[in-house]
Amino acid sequence: APDTPIVATGDPDGLHRVLANLVSNAVKYTADGRTVTLTLMHTDDGVVFRCADQGIGISEGDRAKLFQEFFRSTNPQAVAEPGTGLGLTIVKRIVERHGGRIEVSSELGRGSTFTVTVPAA
Repeated sequence: APDTPIVATGDPDGLHRVLANLVSNAVKYTADGRTVTLTLMHTDDGVVFRCADQGIGISEGDRAKLFQEFFRSTNPQAVAEPGTGLGLTIVKRIVERHGGRIEVSSELGRGSTFTVTVPAA
């Protein structure tokens, strides 16, 4: 644990929604017995939250559209899960409203990592 608290600037409800959505997605698309890892750190860029899973992964084509309204993955494993296609759109808007950014890296069949960076307090 860090010696000093990690504190971000922003709306607590909005930031909670971002983290809750990313964790919920990671759990939803990761099979039982696989791992979801959460990391929180303070960097020169601000506060960084990382949610990494060992789930189904996201294709390159789907990654390009991931934050578009109503986009749903073309992966049959993802299509089987309920969703509106709005969660990540809302997440991105909240992060950007906080002056931050969200990035995703992924490999099909191996998992995904979402990294959110927002200004530190």
